[in-house]
Amino acid sequence: MSPRYGFLPSLALTALLLAGCDAIGDPEDPLAASADATAAAEAPPIPPVLSVTPLGVVAQHEAVRGRDGAISAVVNGRSVWTFGDTAMNVPGAGGDHWVDNSLAWTSDLDASDGITLEGNHLDATGAPAEFIPYLRWERRYNEAHDDDDCQEEPCGAEFAFWPGDIVPDPARGRALIFYYELWRVPGPSWQTVGTGIAVWDGGRRVTRPVQNPGSQTPRLMWSRGEVAYNHATLVVGETLYAYGCTLHFLEHRCRVARVPLAEALDKAAWRYYTGSGWSADPDRAKIVFSGGAAGTSVFYVPYLDAYMAVYNPAFDNDIKYRVSRTPWGPWSAPQHLFTSPPGWDGAANYSAHAHPEFAEDGGRVQYVTYAHTTGFLQQEIPLVRVEFGDLPD
Repeated sequence: MSPRYGFLPSLALTALLLAGCDAIGDPEDPLAASADATAAAEAPPIPPVLSVTPLGVVAQHEAVRGRDGAISAVVNGRSVWTFGDTAMNVPGAGGDHWVDNSLAWTSDLDASDGITLEGNHLDATGAPAEFIPYLRWERRYNEAHDDDDCQEEPCGAEFAFWPGDIVPDPARGRALIFYYELWRVPGPSWQTVGTGIAVWDGGRRVTRPVQNPGSQTPRLMWSRGEVAYNHATLVVGETLYAYGCTLHFLEHRCRVARVPLAEALDKAAWRYYTGSGWSADPDRAKIVFSGGAAGTSVFYVPYLDAYMAVYNPAFDNDIKYRVSRTPWGPWSAPQHLFTSPPGWDGAANYSAHAHPEFAEDGGRVQYVTYAHTTGFLQQEIPLVRVEFGDLPD
């Protein structure tokens, strides 16, 4: 497949839609604004930012020309990173300079001198390879529409996967990888198929089990038109929390759901926060905060005994943060973390994520990355060290 679909970041389309947030709502929603103001008034105090130090860019495989996403978690002692569309300087096993998703990792959890992703999921040629598997019918469709040997119109059409959060589940010898499935044709446009959860054994095996039986997309947890809880995740004890966001013009309004980690692949086991409790009805879910373009990081900070969310809004180079005593809130109002320099041709940065596995001093020091465009189909992942101070009196 030719790399004609990519992350055309100058158009900022990926920034808006990578997380699968398709619903567009009324920007003048007084109920949502009032609820957010009330929650912020009840939230805990937010720590000040003491220093922000750029540390260069994350070092990646020499074949990588650009990729985004850059979401990480510790699996089997390594920091493992998922990426979406990946442009390469060399052709891979399929003959293209492009794959729709890729995976990398490092065993060095000290980021004070930078981060080098020395490990990569590679194909037989030594180039980065896709790791989320296709079903047979998806592969046949892509082969029939491959514009190098097109047998059916529209030529160049394909099904593709963009990965997101990794959720370690060592008790069951697995990690869960959230992913977004799309259908696209040449040009900067696509359609949502749905969002699923893949299962990785920590080695070479990744599967896409049935998780929504009886639906048209049984291997996807959330079908097109449903709120997909793939915007951010965290685990507290044996409970998985996941955030589902819908796009209201330039604001990603996020709800939260939870499920026992052991039952994460059972859609019937999920419960949705209503503002006063948890319901099996997803339509009762309440908006708890506004998140970022192409995802948000939510994680526990020990020195605060609180949770933090880090993100950057759509079309915005300002990175924001919030805090809460619980994963469901109330969350504080957003505060400015730092401003990232604009990319090539004025492209806005996106996909800002914290990587708490590298945190220092009980979470006072955090490391944050974002996707930064440096040219056509070319990106880098800057790394920034952020130090927080004590809570205000």
